[in-house]
Amino acid sequence: MRIGIYLLVLMLASTSLWASEGDSSYAGPAQWTEFREYILHQQKENERVGLGYMISGAVAAVGGGFGYYQSEEVFSRTIFAITSNVGLIAIGWGATQYWTSNELDTFFYAIEGSSLSVTEKNEVLQRYLFKERKENERRRWIRVATHALIAVANLYSASQEQNAEVRSVFYFLGGANTLLAISYSF
Repeated sequence: MRIGIYLLVLMLASTSLWASEGDSSYAGPAQWTEFREYILHQQKENERVGLGYMISGAVAAVGGGFGYYQSEEVFSRTIFAITSNVGLIAIGWGATQYWTSNELDTFFYAIEGSSLSVTEKNEVLQRYLFKERKENERRRWIRVATHALIAVANLYSASQEQNAEVRSVFYFLGGANTLLAISYSF
């Protein structure tokens, strides 16, 4: 049971990071002034979220390290070590959010600094957003397929496993990935 709970937490933490990757989409109109406002707001939001990940990651890393050295039980030490590692991953992810730009930022700065008129910027933005929306749709379906395949592999492994504890972990992973595949399909 402890393994199942830990796997759920680990899976949700890692999938939330993956879900954020590449999801820099703008759903507004192809009007440069509105796009500009969106980008500037998003940059502030990325800094806020990045800082939050770095702070919570530092707490998890330090707490996990401290717990590891204070614990004597093997299972507890393992959980603390993994928690510390997840904390370090969160710090890296937060730093990425805080200090680096995404594709929309790169596009924005390339066009913002150009000598194009607002009408030309609107036209370029419209073409970019059309392509970006297609790419985001592809990413979403790749996630659906990935989680569906992971679910099938785990459910198959569960059906072949003799050990009841290991079988329940495979069923858990299969069910969780089935739910993730379904959630990404909407």
